[in-house]
Amino acid sequence: MKSKPVTLLILALVSVVLVSGCVQWGGAGVAGNGVVILNFEPDLMGTYDSGDPVKLMLRIQNMGEVRATDIKAELAGIDTTQWAAFGATFYKTIGDMIGYDAETNTQGAEKTVIWDLEAPELERGIDLVYEPIAKVSYNYRTTAQKPVTIVAEDELRRIQQQGGSLPSKVTIYTGGPLSVTVETKDYVKTTEEFGDYDVFPISIDITNSYGGTVIPDTFGGFGVLGEEYLYPVQVRITPPAGTDFIHSGFFTDDDCTTGTIVKDLWKGQNAKITCELRVITPPTYRQERYLKVELDYRYQIEAITQIPVRGTREAGTFF
Repeated sequence: MKSKPVTLLILALVSVVLVSGCVQWGGAGVAGNGVVILNFEPDLMGTYDSGDPVKLMLRIQNMGEVRATDIKAELAGIDTTQWAAFGATFYKTIGDMIGYDAETNTQGAEKTVIWDLEAPELERGIDLVYEPIAKVSYNYRTTAQKPVTIVAEDELRRIQQQGGSLPSKVTIYTGGPLSVTVETKDYVKTTEEFGDYDVFPISIDITNSYGGTVIPDTFGGFGVLGEEYLYPVQVRITPPAGTDFIHSGFFTDDDCTTGTIVKDLWKGQNAKITCELRVITPPTYRQERYLKVELDYRYQIEAITQIPVRGTREAGTFF
């Protein structure tokens, strides 16, 4: 390869990666939950001549707390017919990657993908900067648990008479690109005789807390949902022990009694589920029981970099 002009060399040093909604320079990603892109950049920080071999390198890591499955990496943003070296593949199957283990303080799995390309043929005097995009998608599960205190009416009276209280506890969920918050009363007062106080509502908020997007699962996984939803999330809600859901509608996205609900995130950002629960087995004292929410979804993140190419082909030639 011939020496490169200084101006083009400066362009080559600008490697832009979009991760978690931020712009990063130098090809480095941003730490976050779930699978993240650490680096996406060509093997040389310089300008390529037409026909030069190019290695485009992608490095990813699972920084979430759950195994990511069916991970795919796709190269987009450039005309693959122009960059296709012999046998080049623009679609990579990566497989599964384990997540961070808090018990042993072990980092999540890290993998590298390399695309072997060839700089496109350009005529001498034509210099172009190409911007390939790496799209990484994977299946993921976020699990949340919300403590719900169910207290007998007589026990609650004793607590209040003694100046005590029953504090509300927050929702705990596994680290991932979607977060879950469950809102309900601080406690549920009940008695062995069923009454209006034996029924209580819950509200589940799902938020896209990372910079990627939920996409329809077209690879099998938890079901092909692309025909009906843009940002589908499968939600399974397990009620606290001794309770069950009250039928609240005739559509699968608002009736918790169906077992599994499919929610379409509003503009890819958030969704809300509201349900009613009925106590069917009240305690004689008080008990802390747990409501469980499981989200299954496919998530996609992207990164972009730049590759300057200088034309070397003489005008009038084909090779």
